[in-house]
Amino acid sequence: FASIVNFNEYYQQRGETEESYRVLNRIVSKFDSLLDLPHFQSVEKIKTIGSTYMAASGLNLPRGGQSSVDHLVTLIDFAIQLEEVLKTINSQTVGFAFSLRVGFNYGSVTSGVVGRRKMLYDIWGDVVNVASRMETTGQKGRIQMPEQCLTLLSPYIVHLGSRTVQVKGKGDMRTLFIARRS
Repeated sequence: FASIVNFNEYYQQRGETEESYRVLNRIVSKFDSLLDLPHFQSVEKIKTIGSTYMAASGLNLPRGGQSSVDHLVTLIDFAIQLEEVLKTINSQTVGFAFSLRVGFNYGSVTSGVVGRRKMLYDIWGDVVNVASRMETTGQKGRIQMPEQCLTLLSPYIVHLGSRTVQVKGKGDMRTLFIARRS
């Protein structure tokens, strides 16, 4: 989950105009365009929820494709690129700087299509719920994930700090702020 944490502030400053929606559409469209890059072939946009972008990786990996760790590292790279896109947009948006906050988790999910009209593909499960909580309890400009992710991802990431946060349905959870190892 990647949320533009101060989009509502922008929306309210602009008097809730159509221009706000055009800016949000421009941001989301730029995020979507990253999915066309070969490096991000394993990343799937699931949906947007207001100013939050939900993506997953590894849902449809072909046999002999990326390993389970590779697609997770790719998803972290994708989150970092979302921040870069937002920096570019900020340089073009006079008088306002959008901030991104990212929540990350990995594990098994259930997926499917919901409804008969305007069907929507979605994913569910504890992993998704925790990823959402990592975003909502995170800090702007940072990627937060549960500490347990470190076991698998430690060779690929830099640990920037840890803390304990209250996670709905889970209680206290140790989390990490991370960056990609160069």
